[in-house]
Amino acid sequence: MTSILKVDSIQNAAGTAAMTIDSGGKVTGSVNDSRQCAMGFMRTAGLSGNADPVSGFTNIATQLSGDSAGQITRGGSVTDSSGTFSFPFTGLWSVEFCTSISAGAQDDTIQVDILTTTDNSSYSSFVQAKGGAGSANRKECITLKGLFNVTNTSNDKVRFKISSNSGTAEGETGTAMTYCIFTWLGDAD
Repeated sequence: MTSILKVDSIQNAAGTAAMTIDSGGKVTGSVNDSRQCAMGFMRTAGLSGNADPVSGFTNIATQLSGDSAGQITRGGSVTDSSGTFSFPFTGLWSVEFCTSISAGAQDDTIQVDILTTTDNSSYSSFVQAKGGAGSANRKECITLKGLFNVTNTSNDKVRFKISSNSGTAEGETGTAMTYCIFTWLGDAD
């Protein structure tokens, strides 16, 4: 004898449907709607030389709203305080930093770092990349991405650092040329 278990929904601890299955077998699930965040920040002006931290960011969704830029901020927003970014809730975050650079001189090396702290004071390089230029006025793009496990929203923070002799991290008001993106991926293992 074969037994068939028919399930049309799975409930969470509160007794509400967290997942439903229709008669055709289509599964519809609900993520944690109270905690979702995807936000971007950009610089609207270029930055020459060294910066630690890189500051002067503005919200991409606000700055480029006419270009349909958006964000998700259910449960809280990533905040920027003079180039130091704080997280609204714990979990695994994707942190991305991208800059379009213009070399000011031949053989100019530009180093870009994502810096993290777990004690709200001592920062260390989490992800790093270097770009170089064979001639003056050469342009290239450097993109860094890392996964940061935020376990304490008061102490776990992110900054960005640029080291350059004469290069420029480009920025303008109508296009994200030097920017960062934060995406909450879920609760970490």
